[in-house]
Amino acid sequence: MTAPETAELFPQEVVPSAPRQTGPGRKLGVFDDNRARPIHRWYPFVEGYSDELVAECLDEAGSGDLAVLDPFGGSGTTALAASLRGHDSMFCEVNPYLAWVADVKVNVTREAAQQSVDSVLRLAESVERDGVAPGSSKHALVHADQRRGFFPHGVVRQVVGLLELIDTELDGAERELARLGVATSLIPTSNMIRRTDLRKRKAGDPQPLPFALTVARQLRMIHEDVLRAGPALAGRATRVAADARALKATPTPVTLVVTSPPYLNGTNYCRNTKLELLALNLIEEEQDLASLRTDSITAGINNVSRRRSDPDVIDAVEETATKLDEVAYDQRIPRLVRLYFADMRLVFRSVRAQVVTGTRFALDIGDSRFAGVHVPTPALLAEVAASEGWTLESSRLLRARRSYDGSPLEQVLLNFRSVEP
Repeated sequence: MTAPETAELFPQEVVPSAPRQTGPGRKLGVFDDNRARPIHRWYPFVEGYSDELVAECLDEAGSGDLAVLDPFGGSGTTALAASLRGHDSMFCEVNPYLAWVADVKVNVTREAAQQSVDSVLRLAESVERDGVAPGSSKHALVHADQRRGFFPHGVVRQVVGLLELIDTELDGAERELARLGVATSLIPTSNMIRRTDLRKRKAGDPQPLPFALTVARQLRMIHEDVLRAGPALAGRATRVAADARALKATPTPVTLVVTSPPYLNGTNYCRNTKLELLALNLIEEEQDLASLRTDSITAGINNVSRRRSDPDVIDAVEETATKLDEVAYDQRIPRLVRLYFADMRLVFRSVRAQVVTGTRFALDIGDSRFAGVHVPTPALLAEVAASEGWTLESSRLLRARRSYDGSPLEQVLLNFRSVEP
């Protein structure tokens, strides 16, 4: 066990509220600060941004009633930040595990705060005292582990055994919270490690943590946070669609949009959660990830499908894509670029149909580089958005980044405003 791994799972200092930081060094574009915040810290999300970024957007939108939408909901940072500040929210999310995490963090926790969650604490005490009895060998996660060696010997049966116990002994909000405690313990106790992408641990990586200790501490954390922060949850979160490109309707007109779409050639965040998806029976086998990939924005090289028809030509994108046609080491790369912006145009279009005129759309995004060709993602998104009824009001640097070849890249917050159709 090394300090970074331990700190990631069990933050030592918990910030009970969300004090606003000022000045340089703020990490609005990354999840880091959330690791010390109640409820946010249950599931450290590599692709997430800070609670404070959402808080800023909410404050700038005014003190009245807001209808907040996150078209790429992830694990619910926007939804949770909105709820803690008294606002209902809506979100889209393709990944069923992440959508479930968001629902548990906001809606289930809100419900649990109104009742006893002592069963979660008693489960933690039982696991610490007695360990975990092995479960069925017929579970999908066990079958996957037999083929791929995802866990140290015996651990996968403990995972299944505890999930079976939870299903038998608990119900309602306590059941969902306990299941989240198991799900968020999977990667730290497995032979896998999440370093942007999910991969096998190497010799220099931290060793897997013991399952019983890890899940018991997660359950204690969840119990503590429900008691301390759960009563502050005032807003509900509603999943209004899986695929943001296909968003058809929202229960109420949207008045604020805050999101971070998948970065171009970014993390395959469905594949990254395959252990959780299998453990919770959200997919039956790894091959089921293919359908989630099809339903996702074409943001990674493995998302480029021959089954997709060629997208409509976007003139602003073609200048970059044609350069890649000439130099790319993989001909999927220029197609990836074309499909990504075509998909994002559909998102801008579907969201515009749900908002009132004058709605702010805050979008966190970074640029990319392939084969020496810079892809100015924020600038291209601004042009695509303009064609769908959004005008760019400002662009704010969140942090400097580096590409794999060392070239400078940026992460920015684009602020759009919807205009008259």
